[in-house]
Amino acid sequence: MNISYLLKSRKFFRIFFFILIFIWCFGFISPVLFGSIRVLSLTYPFTKKIYSLVCHQIPAKTFFINGDSFLVCARCTGIYSGALIFSAMSLLGLSFNIKSSNILLISLLPLSLDVLMTTAGAYSYSKFIAMITGLFFGSVSFIYILSAVEKNLFDEENGQ
Repeated sequence: MNISYLLKSRKFFRIFFFILIFIWCFGFISPVLFGSIRVLSLTYPFTKKIYSLVCHQIPAKTFFINGDSFLVCARCTGIYSGALIFSAMSLLGLSFNIKSSNILLISLLPLSLDVLMTTAGAYSYSKFIAMITGLFFGSVSFIYILSAVEKNLFDEENGQ
């Protein structure tokens, strides 16, 4: 098999994308998985700093398992998990084609409403609700990004 062909294939791209998202998700749950392993815990400050660039990491809004926390909040956990789930689904051959950014904006609505309602004090922050709204937004975001990238990388090369 020609390496140039492989690099230009949708399957290769989707596998590569899945691996990147998997590594990202694995990284933010690593303290829960390896919290007690001394050698790996030495990387904790560095890893925490990386994730602090994308998440506020407020402990009250973060999942804890056996005293160790994820490196991102519940909402970010949902966003990244949604992307990971749909990335895995794309490997199964599911095809996604979003042509309008309106769907992306609609997926942002429940997340935004949750943030506004908890900030306004309409109800107390719920990790579960934050994760579910993040999961929805992350799923749709992944589909939107995958569709756009594949359209630009593959469809135009094929004259479609």
